[in-house]
Amino acid sequence: MNKLRYLLIGSLSVSMTAGMMQPVMAQPSTEDAEQVRILDERPAQSSKHDEPHTVIEGEKEITLVTNHHTETIGDGVKLTSFERFDARGWLNGEMMKVDLAKGSVFADILHPGVVSKAEPLSETANREGAIAGVNGDFFDINGTKATVGVEVQDGKLLKGAATGREKSAGLDDNGIGQIADVLLDGTITFNDKNYKLTSLNQYGIPANGIGLYSSFWGTASRSGVAGSSKSVHEVRIQNGRVIESSAGISDEPISEDMLVLIGREAGAGILQQLTVGQEITVQYAPKITNGNPFKFAIGGNPVLVKDGEVQDVDNAAVAPRTAVGYSADGKQMYLVTVDGRQTSSRGLTLYELGELMKEFGAYHAINLDGGGSSTMVARTSGEDQVDIVNSPSDGIERAVPNGIGLFTEKGTGDLFGMNVSTESEVENSDRIFPGLTRKFSAKGFDNVYDPVQTGQVRWQAIPGDVGKLDDSGVFHAAKSGKANIEAQNKHIKGTNPVTVLGELERIEASVPRVGLAEGATGDFYIKGYDRNGYSAPIEPQDVKLEYDQSVIEVKPNSDGSFSVLTKTDESSTLVKVIVMGKEAFLPVTVGLKTENVSTMETLPEWRFSSARGSGTIQAGEGKNGNGIKVNFDFSKSTGTRTANVHPVNPLFLPGEPQSIGLWVKGNGKGEWMSFTTKGSDGSNHYLYGPYVTWTGWQKIEIPVPSGVKFPLELRTIGAIETDKSKQYTDELVYDDLTVKLSPTVEVPVVEEKPDPIVLQNAEIGGERWKFAVMADSQFVAASPNSQQVRLARESLRQIVKEKPDFLIIGGDFVDTAYTKDFDLAQQILEEEVGDQIPVYYIPGNHEIMGPGNLDNFLHEFKENNYFFTHKGTQFALMDSSTGSLRTSDFSQLVEFKNMLEIAAKDPAIKNLVVLEHHPTRDPLSSQNSQLTDRKEAELLEKWMTEFREESKGKGVLHVSGHAHTVNVERVDGVPYMVVGPTGKAPYGPPDAGGFHEWTMFGIDPTPIPSKANGPESSSEQSPIRDTEWIRAEVNPLLEGITLDVPETISAGETVKVDTTGHQAGNVNFPLRYPASVNWSGSDNVFIGKGEALNKAKDSGKYIAVFDTVTGKLTALQKGEIQLKVESNNTTAEKTVTIQ
Repeated sequence: MNKLRYLLIGSLSVSMTAGMMQPVMAQPSTEDAEQVRILDERPAQSSKHDEPHTVIEGEKEITLVTNHHTETIGDGVKLTSFERFDARGWLNGEMMKVDLAKGSVFADILHPGVVSKAEPLSETANREGAIAGVNGDFFDINGTKATVGVEVQDGKLLKGAATGREKSAGLDDNGIGQIADVLLDGTITFNDKNYKLTSLNQYGIPANGIGLYSSFWGTASRSGVAGSSKSVHEVRIQNGRVIESSAGISDEPISEDMLVLIGREAGAGILQQLTVGQEITVQYAPKITNGNPFKFAIGGNPVLVKDGEVQDVDNAAVAPRTAVGYSADGKQMYLVTVDGRQTSSRGLTLYELGELMKEFGAYHAINLDGGGSSTMVARTSGEDQVDIVNSPSDGIERAVPNGIGLFTEKGTGDLFGMNVSTESEVENSDRIFPGLTRKFSAKGFDNVYDPVQTGQVRWQAIPGDVGKLDDSGVFHAAKSGKANIEAQNKHIKGTNPVTVLGELERIEASVPRVGLAEGATGDFYIKGYDRNGYSAPIEPQDVKLEYDQSVIEVKPNSDGSFSVLTKTDESSTLVKVIVMGKEAFLPVTVGLKTENVSTMETLPEWRFSSARGSGTIQAGEGKNGNGIKVNFDFSKSTGTRTANVHPVNPLFLPGEPQSIGLWVKGNGKGEWMSFTTKGSDGSNHYLYGPYVTWTGWQKIEIPVPSGVKFPLELRTIGAIETDKSKQYTDELVYDDLTVKLSPTVEVPVVEEKPDPIVLQNAEIGGERWKFAVMADSQFVAASPNSQQVRLARESLRQIVKEKPDFLIIGGDFVDTAYTKDFDLAQQILEEEVGDQIPVYYIPGNHEIMGPGNLDNFLHEFKENNYFFTHKGTQFALMDSSTGSLRTSDFSQLVEFKNMLEIAAKDPAIKNLVVLEHHPTRDPLSSQNSQLTDRKEAELLEKWMTEFREESKGKGVLHVSGHAHTVNVERVDGVPYMVVGPTGKAPYGPPDAGGFHEWTMFGIDPTPIPSKANGPESSSEQSPIRDTEWIRAEVNPLLEGITLDVPETISAGETVKVDTTGHQAGNVNFPLRYPASVNWSGSDNVFIGKGEALNKAKDSGKYIAVFDTVTGKLTALQKGEIQLKVESNNTTAEKTVTIQ
């Protein structure tokens, strides 16, 4: 078994590799006749305060510790929350370390008062006054609820243990923790003979045994305690005499002065000797082996750690876990829960749990009930009620029969400290914008952390120039910076940090829309962003809302959110949100109705297509009348296969559907159902639903993503198979296509500002060195003359002509990953690039399409990721081919984190570029193109923000593809750029980045670090703009440009100038940001923006001015001008006469 050792992550070696990668190749399958996009992976299954700071390195794996936060919740009680990340996924858990030597804290059993009852642990803990606790023993979950092991309280045995389950954990009479066997030592005496008592308040009696039941049993039926025995006898005892003796088992209640004996087989024979009125004595006590008498104990199994050594326990089954352990002297207790069966936490094997307990300090440890039972509850200082602190795998707190509770002796009752926090519970509530407010509260606690009154509190912010607090604890932010919010009563203080961000740039609601059924309620909150993408919630007192009050009522909540209450049955309204002059809009609809779109009775209205498969459609017996039967063959390929049904004529969905429904008759083979729709803006939306695991008819409902532009056209009903190991033929039948409609509401378009990283009316200067990025060509060897190949070749020619230092191919160069595909890729790169510039090629999801692995790619390319420096810039090119960096190659995450720590401190490294195929956030509303593991994406974003802050302002840029859309978004000080496709069809709308392009980046070799390196300095002026270290020139692959401007206009008139870019495949798009566009003209027309434009108007030097931001031409005097537009060396020019 592997033993763990610890290394600071910065001490791991990093392989720095530079040079030209060898191009690759692959074997094709037939290209889709239809442009139908599919997800190539089922979502990756995987599972914050300090940065990831430690690596745990074992024989077979490395673990990143991504969070470790400890707080004191009671005198001698510390609660640690931890998060870890390894090649198998995420692990979240909690550990309470209890100093049993402290006289003010002790542990005891938690239970509902009887054996045969279960209740949520939080209810038990709050009723009994515990400050914390964990669930306890395994139990009869589907029957009596009685536990398997013992229960001891105040030294008294309340119930016995099932045979073989005598191992128990608890505290002895001296308050020392121990693990020992607890046996039932009991006898029955009558007629001067002693008989052995074999069970006590247990849900099962051993064969030939006698079981004792007291009032502590509870009210659950005892009818099954003798199993299937044919010989059962029951005796009821009161005041030491038999009051009833009968065959069988009764379920009559057991009063406090009564005992019930139940015997089976030989035990029944013994009890049959008793008669009513006969004297009988029953005695029992716990018998402890290998330990001292227990003050309290509960059962557990198996022992995980004994005498400091992890035991030979199961190392295969992974599950949520609970455990208890003790130090060698028994004076420290460790209560641990680990979440599992969730994408956010995978769980542990028993052996791994043992390793974890030993790591935390346990010399002895035992496993408690896990799975959905695993629960930890705790209070925070100053609170009198516990809350759940872990994430139960059932999604809710499971009722359990017992647990271990922590209690404190009564404290002094005097104010000892204050817990200061925001009243808002929304993420990033410790951030705020200048000019806005944040409510704080202070909760007092005494020397044992029990709640007490704070008394008169004086509030202040330190330093005071960042903002002021009023007497009620409301902070009024004044300027950007960091401050501590301090609450004080005499010499007792409590603090909480706050960060004032840069000036408010834009606002939005936390949800894109609120759709409610009649009488329902919904919640939302408002958040804002500064210019660097740092976000913070905005509290209701700073928000103005305008809406139709006859339709809804919106109420503010104390946690910083709003609640929406309906007033009508079916209606809609638009909520206008206003904060400091910034506006956002939130549509609210009330009521949904189902509307039929197609009965699917008419076969000629539909047609079939397939990717990497074959099939037909025919009329078949439907759910109601006829339906469409789809016959298909998925046995001829290991790549992702589709069986698609398309409307022959455009099929527009009515209204604004919230979901699309379809009856599907399946055979349980697991096809992945999907719909493809096209919005009115020309963008495609890919809606993925359930897997067909059922046999017979079942209706599917797939939600329509937010942000789509109505009306929607249904393009495809798809059945998808992504599993390369599954080859089969099947048939599905479809019937009754429906939509669920909400009332319509018009939402104004809020224009987003162009990001300055993308060049507009400017070029990359000669002082900068350049590198190029292209992605998503997606060609196959079967079609060497396809449009995808032509566009890829043209992109490469243009890139080589510009002489960058190197080219990065950001994945999906090929569409399938067979040998012949990579042969074609190799050929194209050799013919178009050769040895003129180095090429780095990292894999995307299509580099594993078909085979399901990178073997063919690596055979040609050798490497799947690169870490190198070039002219002062650190590059990290990583493999996200599976949709996750972890599942693609976990070791690259370790190397990346190590590289960040080194690069932040190395003065020779000026900035950082990170590139992978998948974006951390999908710019499209469907959210299908982003990293599938959202925690992984958040971790990457966190790391890059921390790099920028800890390096004192070194630049960071993240580049990706996959979404087939050009987009730039800033998240916590870091720009994230998604580049467009160089071959395959765009996914985004044409007016929002949906066009073919490649991108050239220019880097300043001698940048000055930006002062705006953290949220508290986002509004500070930098020596340079914080994106000036790098510029992006977005080069659309143009066949031509149309410049639309009137030939004649009048002096004083302003007209809109429109430009359209034309691309292969009939792709036409507005030629403006995010494409890089340059405007020029005759000397008598001023071209520019902002204040310079206003000055030009008044200068008298020009007869016209053209605003490059708004695209508006203003005529000032009579004459003639020339206007010219250029993008990627393609131009259009017009002459305009001013009358």
